Amino acid sequence: MNPFNPRDYTILIVEDHKFSRRALINMLVRAGYENLLSAQNGEEALSKLDHHKVDLIITDINMPKINGLELIKLVREGKSAAADVTSIIAVTTLSDTVTIAACMTLEIDAFLVKPVTVQNAQEQIKSAVSEPKRLYQKHLYGTVSTEVNFEVSITDPEPNAPRIREVSSHVFKIENLSELKEDMIVLENICAKTGGCLLKAGTKLNAKLIRRLSELSTIIEVHSFYARLDETQLAHEN
Repeated sequence: MNPFNPRDYTILIVEDHKFSRRALINMLVRAGYENLLSAQNGEEALSKLDHHKVDLIITDINMPKINGLELIKLVREGKSAAADVTSIIAVTTLSDTVTIAACMTLEIDAFLVKPVTVQNAQEQIKSAVSEPKRLYQKHLYGTVSTEVNFEVSITDPEPNAPRIREVSSHVFKIENLSELKEDMIVLENICAKTGGCLLKAGTKLNAKLIRRLSELSTIIEVHSFYARLDETQLAHEN
């Protein structure tokens, strides 16, 4: 594997506060990043994406015109010039559980927690750009509201989904987040210590969600809960 080289990546920094934007840019320059773009809000970011190929977007959430959640959603839904799998880091606080839940549904590649440090920025950038370029939850993007106060809802099953003939379920008692596996369905809400719901009961886990939960482990209310793993057989059409 080739060593990580900051100069290989073009990064777009989206932040409306001039001081915070410049501070993050200066941090990345000191860390060896050379190909840096910046925007004051989501609207300006979309314009930059029209004219530049970007490997990673680092975006704040609370911004005028087009906020960070709106920007992330537009990229993930393929409504920007960037590829829908473009790596995205959301800059937020660990107390903002509603935003964190929305970002997880939109499959961001890492969180950058305020106050931002050089070490944390470097670690999360490396993590984000190394994430597999795969999206698991496209069917849920439309359910994410980009308003300040919102809940993430689960859509009804798709009408053209294949018919299932048989389901064999295994229920596991989860004592630690490290025990979670891909394709497990959590049977209870996973919540922050402050009480906000990060992941709703009924959510099917994928690799990205498991990694985000691991990143957020310090704020998650840890207690034993149950998860289900289904083995399905599809019905054959006559």
